[in-house]
Amino acid sequence: MNQKEKNPFLSTSLSSLLFKFSAPAVAGMVANALYNIIARLLVGNEVGPLGIAGITVTFPITIIFMAFSAFIGVGGNALFSIALGKKEYDRAENIMGNTTILLVVVSFVVAVFSYLFLDKLLVVFGASEDVLPYAKEYMNIATIGFTLWSVGAGMNHFIRSSGHPKIALMTQIIGNVVNIIVGPLFIYVLHWGMTGAALAGIFGQVSSFVWIFLFFFGAKSTYKIRIKYFVLKSDIVFAAFAIGISQLVFQLSSCFLNLILNRSLVHYGGDTALAAIGIVMAINSLIMFTIFGISQGTQPLVGYNYGARHFATAIQTTKMAIRWSSIILIIGFIITEIFAVPIVRLFNSTDENLIAISARGLRFVNFMLPVISLHIFGSTYFQAINKPVQATILSLARQVLLLIPFVLILPLFFGLDGVFLATTFADFFACLISAVLLYFYFKKYNQTLLFPKKKVAI
Repeated sequence: MNQKEKNPFLSTSLSSLLFKFSAPAVAGMVANALYNIIARLLVGNEVGPLGIAGITVTFPITIIFMAFSAFIGVGGNALFSIALGKKEYDRAENIMGNTTILLVVVSFVVAVFSYLFLDKLLVVFGASEDVLPYAKEYMNIATIGFTLWSVGAGMNHFIRSSGHPKIALMTQIIGNVVNIIVGPLFIYVLHWGMTGAALAGIFGQVSSFVWIFLFFFGAKSTYKIRIKYFVLKSDIVFAAFAIGISQLVFQLSSCFLNLILNRSLVHYGGDTALAAIGIVMAINSLIMFTIFGISQGTQPLVGYNYGARHFATAIQTTKMAIRWSSIILIIGFIITEIFAVPIVRLFNSTDENLIAISARGLRFVNFMLPVISLHIFGSTYFQAINKPVQATILSLARQVLLLIPFVLILPLFFGLDGVFLATTFADFFACLISAVLLYFYFKKYNQTLLFPKKKVAI
């Protein structure tokens, strides 16, 4: 049998298959979350609250890079997985080649735009006169790393979908291990502050970037990046854009949300509140990145089975991922609700006002954690089966239609607490909308929303 005709998705059971693809992705995402936490721990204790606020205010720019990486990478990967399911291997490589060149060009354009308008962007995203120097020092260097990361993150989807989840895991592990090693050296030992934090990121991102392209040009890769496929084909480009548009909308709306969120935090709580949300986001990343890892492992399985017309299997894969994620989220909810104060104190042990705001914000923001997997995997499912309308609706529902209005309205009545509570309200209604869409779509295939109706074979 030709190597490309070997089905990389065969397994003795659906649960073992989901674990095989999700576990490496989860480990990689957790490594990434740990770096985010450690970087903020180092900056918070070495530079202080203004340093954390400086990193926080740059996050919307990071999201812009993430948005276009996901727009192209997720869209191209969904087409790639479906092509594999149909055994259209030449088309799969063509899709990968088109995605590669698109990622390179778009990432470069985003980087140039960021450099040209950096000061204005940072001010718009909430940087005060005190925070701006820290944010600018960090971002002037970090942009280089984000450019490489954007290309690498987009291509890493293809490593996982081509049947190499462990290689995809190493992409994230290598970069974050390098970050974790050099971060303390640059920040604590050499006292380079924000510059050290940015340089640590670049070291890790370059390592991941090199690893990814060594794989695609090496012997282990079944599907190669071929220069002949760098010539863009309109049917591939527009189909990838149609699928990825929900990710672009989601990320850019998240960027707009962060703009409003940061400015609201500064208005109602000053730079201390901005630093507090940075701490909350770092802690939450350990929980949510775990779920995003399961989502990454789920997508190629759903896409492959949908392409192979195993519709019930695609649905039950999604339901199993929701159940597994809910267990993790409930544990995360309990821990952060009970131990909020000692957890946030790790980031800065001297500023009691920062500790109090961070702990209170963490409890509010995490209130809907036990059910948020419905929203995450609803969007993942519709992306994977090439249903961009439904996926876009789910993305817009939380980020634009719900969260932004709540961020604007609730603080008028509850002050700073209202900014944090906005997430709770938005998550509740987003999960409700996701549940309704999934219920009616699953019903078309005689499947229930959460629990298996019958055993399915791969």
